[in-house]
Amino acid sequence: MFPIVISTKRLKLRPSQESDFDRAWPNFAQNFEIVRWLTDMPWPPNKEATYASFVSALSINPEEGPYPFAIEYDGQLIGCVEIQKRGDLDEFPDVPSIGYWMIEDAQGHGFMLEACVAALHWGFAKETCYAFATRVMQDNHASLNLLKKLGFEAAGVCLRYSKPLQQDVVNIIMHLPRDRFEALHGDADIKMGAAL
Repeated sequence: MFPIVISTKRLKLRPSQESDFDRAWPNFAQNFEIVRWLTDMPWPPNKEATYASFVSALSINPEEGPYPFAIEYDGQLIGCVEIQKRGDLDEFPDVPSIGYWMIEDAQGHGFMLEACVAALHWGFAKETCYAFATRVMQDNHASLNLLKKLGFEAAGVCLRYSKPLQQDVVNIIMHLPRDRFEALHGDADIKMGAAL
């Protein structure tokens, strides 16, 4: 079932590849306004260490670890959405989770909602699960709004150390049952196929 490509009305989700780093480095890893919302990203960034981490993540067997989809619009990389295997969140160890980022120029156009709907359709089918979960910083209003549009609801809070902010931050734990997602997004226009 790997690798997979998902097409939506405007986007292509494909397996991340090493060449994506050249666009991700200046538009993502060096942009504090994006990195500040991701607890595991170091700041200030170190190009060699970030590249090594990026390449290492690509070598993980997607049957055993996370599956990062590069998000393309008009042939350009604009972000990433990643489906994590079960066990990523201590609060919901029996369900997979989702994470994402998008470059600033692509924000505000509904691209991330479109990409996450597609990735969650794939994730529910691939993981044969009854729910997804995630966590989000309580001050990240844009991401909270996105998750609510996807059907996620708050299920608790936790403290998590943020590398870019260098302090503990409050995160809201969000939960999405499959039936709620399908009621909201079951008619999404997506096509899945094997990557060439």
